Amino acid sequence: MNTPVLVADIGGTHIRLALSTHASAPLQGVSIWRCADFEHPLAAFRCYLAQLASKGAPLPRVICLAVAAPVQDDHIRMTNNHWHFSRMALASALQLPVMVLNDFEAQAWCLLHPEQLTLRWINPAQPVAHWPRALRTVAGPGTGFGAASLTPGGEVISAEPGHIAFAPLNQQDLSVLQQLWRWFPRVTVEHMISGPGIANTYCALANQAGQPMTPDTSPNSAEIVSMAEHSVLAADTLRCFSRWLGAVCGDLALAKGSTGGFFLSGALLAKLGRHFDQSAFLQAFTNKATFSHWCSAIPVAYVEDEWPGLTGCAMYTHHHPNLIHDAGPLHG
Repeated sequence: MNTPVLVADIGGTHIRLALSTHASAPLQGVSIWRCADFEHPLAAFRCYLAQLASKGAPLPRVICLAVAAPVQDDHIRMTNNHWHFSRMALASALQLPVMVLNDFEAQAWCLLHPEQLTLRWINPAQPVAHWPRALRTVAGPGTGFGAASLTPGGEVISAEPGHIAFAPLNQQDLSVLQQLWRWFPRVTVEHMISGPGIANTYCALANQAGQPMTPDTSPNSAEIVSMAEHSVLAADTLRCFSRWLGAVCGDLALAKGSTGGFFLSGALLAKLGRHFDQSAFLQAFTNKATFSHWCSAIPVAYVEDEWPGLTGCAMYTHHHPNLIHDAGPLHG
């Protein structure tokens, strides 16, 4: 199928857009814009379509979106930014069929062909050809925290693990949690393992060190990463982040049965660079008491592809050509 598809990945901070003409073809015309610069996603799409037209690029016949939000209903309300929209109204305004996936649901479609991904192994690599026919999971932090899984039968199952309650594993975790309870009535995984979560943790550790501050006055995650070279507090924050990410991902692997592989994704990990402590991550991922050996056998890799959400949307659309004909602009 060579139908031009506009693919978009809408997160809490950025919208990424591109044109896809075939599942295995490179994405064309990738643009990354701040969601805050547009009052409504319709404005962003119109701007991108005008950009395509000005360059003489083929115009899309369908749009596939990956959004960091639940997608069960027609009305989509972004979890971590001000955007909300109706899929049917968006389709009507653009006069194009619109399909909507959860952002990690889209990324899970990339796991159909993991051999095509650029992977950096955290747990020792196992040849893709020898992997068991088993469930695979992709997860990662950004403005929030998300995950989805690909079943052996090729079905993608999305979830909202970022909103699970955070579970402390030692006294330090408990003291950080108790500090965060002063600011948030229910502390979730996203409050700890995300860009804002890095700031929350830094703020909690600062208070424990006698440096009073609140999440509103804390440095942001980028500032904390830049401080980590010379600040013990910032370095401790990122070590906690790495360990907690490993613990949560290991729990997800247990809950889902992700014996086919666990894949980390997200630009936030790339921004951490060497301050993402892979050793602390893996130790926490596998530290599961009687199931430590079970988790140790799971291949774990970081997805280094730049736009897995866009690639997943393209793969989903081109693998479901009937959806283009079924999803008219004015109906679901």
